[in-house]
Amino acid sequence: MATARAVALHALVELSRGRVDRLREGLVDSGLSPRDQAFAFELAHGVARRRRLLDHVLAALCQRGLPKDPRLLDTLRLGAHQLLFVRGMPAHAAVHETVGLARGNRGFANAVLRRVAAAIADRPATDPLRELPLGPDRCAVLPAPLPADELARLSIVHSLPDWLLRRVAAEHGLAGARAVAEAASAAADVFLRFAAAADGAALRAELDAAGVELQPTAHPLSWRWSGGESPFATAAFRRGDFLAQDPTALAAAEAVPCGPGDDVVDLCAAPGSKTARLAERVRPGGAVAAFDVAPARRAQIADNVARLRLGDVVRIVASPAELPTGVAAVLADVPCSNSGVLGRRVEARDRLQPETFAQMAALQRPLLRQALGLCRPGGTVVYSTCSIDGEENGDVVRAVLADPQAPRATLRSEATTLPLAGTHDGGYVAVLQRDA
Repeated sequence: MATARAVALHALVELSRGRVDRLREGLVDSGLSPRDQAFAFELAHGVARRRRLLDHVLAALCQRGLPKDPRLLDTLRLGAHQLLFVRGMPAHAAVHETVGLARGNRGFANAVLRRVAAAIADRPATDPLRELPLGPDRCAVLPAPLPADELARLSIVHSLPDWLLRRVAAEHGLAGARAVAEAASAAADVFLRFAAAADGAALRAELDAAGVELQPTAHPLSWRWSGGESPFATAAFRRGDFLAQDPTALAAAEAVPCGPGDDVVDLCAAPGSKTARLAERVRPGGAVAAFDVAPARRAQIADNVARLRLGDVVRIVASPAELPTGVAAVLADVPCSNSGVLGRRVEARDRLQPETFAQMAALQRPLLRQALGLCRPGGTVVYSTCSIDGEENGDVVRAVLADPQAPRATLRSEATTLPLAGTHDGGYVAVLQRDA
């Protein structure tokens, strides 16, 4: 029978082979109990999120450098992550159970992981170049020092490419780079957005009775899941009383100025969480046309719409030709680099390249032009991304506004939100009004 560690290792090996989908689907289809599945998810995503730092630690403890065998390397990463970052994990269990997954070189794996365990001290870190903080009263004495340059050091500690963090610093300053780096290596929090039709007090009491621990946020419908039992195993979830939605994503849907009776288009709608909020706001009498280019992603929208009981408001559109025109508002939450959600989309940092942002902008400009064309004169288009990079955000908006082939519009507002660990993801929202 598969164990959580074995399932996590398999997902990591598949990720190393470029199978990004297996980091999610392989864990869901593992056959593990919900608790073991959650542990496997934590392990696999934790390793993917901290891979560069883990390699920095391991490389100094492997006399001949990191092993060339990808599976053995992922095994070492899995063990090192447990020792360093899983609080309360007994060192002997992390070493023994992980070494048991190795198909060869078990003596080597055992020796390296024991060296990692020996490097951990039960005291605060005092030397930023030679000690890695693992909590207020725990640190790892690094076998190889970190760079003195802060951006280079942050890149290793938070497992980001050097060029990416320097790009962030150039646009958002050193403080912004620190915030982005810290959010990128932190486990992404789960936020529950209560359905507008739900009785908030009764729902909160029901979830509390089910052992789901929640903390309020700045939005009255949004709550952070802080511990306890999984909210997604509750009757309240099955009957559509809430969905998972980060506050920054919710803010993008809230930026659309719509109300009862309005017709709205959600242009890149999967998985449907923003569609749901728009649908709630245009009731009664309004309608939301939701489109996404991929059939599988349209199926995700359909699943969410059905569970949230919004089928009377939402129409899922299979082709751009079927989208209504002359609508009051359009939300264009376009595909992007995911540079504002690196802690949540842990695989994104591996596929980012310096040219990625220009490539994404080339896809985003036509989508914004399309959104303006669907909107009636005087109506509103909200352009949003989960990126914090100006080339995908303000540069795209200004390029379309200056395009003589695009419908004329005026930029009413724009805002970039940097990710903040434990609080919200990063993203960008611009509100454009089509000229009358």
